[in-house]
Amino acid sequence: MATIIKNEKLFCTCCGGEFTLNYPISLDDYSRKVNQFTELHKDCKQTYIEPVADQSKGIKEKALWWIANGNVGMSSKTIWNCLIGNTDYRISHPYDPDDFSRCYQLLEAIPEWRGELDKLKPLSRAWNNLVENWDNLTKMFEENQQTDWKNKEKIGMYEFMQELIN
Repeated sequence: MATIIKNEKLFCTCCGGEFTLNYPISLDDYSRKVNQFTELHKDCKQTYIEPVADQSKGIKEKALWWIANGNVGMSSKTIWNCLIGNTDYRISHPYDPDDFSRCYQLLEAIPEWRGELDKLKPLSRAWNNLVENWDNLTKMFEENQQTDWKNKEKIGMYEFMQELIN
């Protein structure tokens, strides 16, 4: 059983069960709720299958599906807001491979947006550098996935991202 935080909720990667945390929350309450959730799900069987966007749908439908069902983070939400056409949103870029993974998943759900990433360049110097190197980052990410992150130091994605954003 693996308890993770997904879209600001406790999430069981075995059964798909989730629990909404109400913020702000004290660290003691947070720790207690995580422990309770983990205990409740300790014997879950692997039944959860990560949902995927229906590629027969249009961009708007896939975008709405992703914001409701995807693995949403601040940087992927920045991509979503920018490419959906919103003008008032918090700008955040991916800081590490975990952040990048959510951006990668968004572009898997909406592959048409891969060709629109240049629209992110004006948001910040970091976004400009990341977009300029998106193909390299994608290759590094996929190589890390294929090797189950066992060669992450050799691949150097985190260090490369730090160079791009600093």
